[in-house]
Amino acid sequence: MIKGLYIHIPFCSIKCPYCDFVSITSDDKGLHRRYIEALKKEILLYKELDFDLETVYFGGGTPSLLDPELLSEFIYFIKDQISVVESPEITVEVNPKTYRYEDFRIIKEAGVNRISIGVQSFLERNLRMLGRDHSVKDSYKAVEDCLKSGIENINLDLIYGIQNQSLKDLEKDLEIYTSLPVKHISAYMLTPYEGTPFEQSVREGVYRLKDEDELYDMFVLINSYLETQGFLRYELSNWSKEGYQCRHNLFYWKHVPFLGIGVSAWSYINGKRSGNTGNLKEYLEKIEKGKKPAVFSETIDKSEFLKEKIFLGLRLREGVPVKYLSGKLDSVEELVSENFGLIDGDRFILTEKGLMVINRIVSLLI
Repeated sequence: MIKGLYIHIPFCSIKCPYCDFVSITSDDKGLHRRYIEALKKEILLYKELDFDLETVYFGGGTPSLLDPELLSEFIYFIKDQISVVESPEITVEVNPKTYRYEDFRIIKEAGVNRISIGVQSFLERNLRMLGRDHSVKDSYKAVEDCLKSGIENINLDLIYGIQNQSLKDLEKDLEIYTSLPVKHISAYMLTPYEGTPFEQSVREGVYRLKDEDELYDMFVLINSYLETQGFLRYELSNWSKEGYQCRHNLFYWKHVPFLGIGVSAWSYINGKRSGNTGNLKEYLEKIEKGKKPAVFSETIDKSEFLKEKIFLGLRLREGVPVKYLSGKLDSVEELVSENFGLIDGDRFILTEKGLMVINRIVSLLI
């Protein structure tokens, strides 16, 4: 039973230097329409699957570059073509400078009830350092207009580890974030992903990354500050008010079957993972010829499934059952003794210290 649907919208107004997601800079309305029509055709290619959608997530790219009427049209199409529960969680990622009150109102009428706004920081110098094309004023306005439209389930993205960002700067950001009536905050460490302009600037010494101790102090500040303000960390990078966890993302971390459509989208169905082409031209050509755009597929065997359960489970506040680690109990004991993890009943959970080096710990345990 497929519970989640991810839709990748690849269009952006600019390409942020740190972003490694598949995106193209285009405000061509004709191309936007052609892409939505292709998404409709891709949905129809999977109609034989068993759907009971509880979540729909529009990611990107910048989904809010689409006209709200076009986005709404596609949401109605989804509801008409496949089985959707009565009150699904429908999330749209938004650039702060794109949608305003009337846009939010239109997509709310179509059923959108969760908005994720790419604020990243409420300090202008941080936005400039990140190469963002919106202003602090844009971010405030986006939150205000979204709330005014009646959509109250709002996530704000925050980036930390920015060059010249001090703990005081980060605390100022956290003060502003938590002063707003939002339900969810995602905090991501600035990472030099391979092939991005940001990675090149780090490699060439133009940009200095924070060291591990600085990043640890920042993570501890974020976690402690948000929890004092009623935001509970439920995953490595995500904090929410009670009852406002992102259901869609929890499906990823808990191996709930989901379908991904659009350029570069991934799916996990019936124990198989598949991925679409990341080339927009190839994607459109395949779809318009009635062919599925997947270019990669693999079956997840029991051994690989357990490894993924460990890797993804350790990201969560609840950790993983100790029985998953039965062959690595000596390593678990060592991690506990060095305060990288703890045992709570029958579960192994990473501490703040452990979460900061999660990739190394996973390599040790699997």
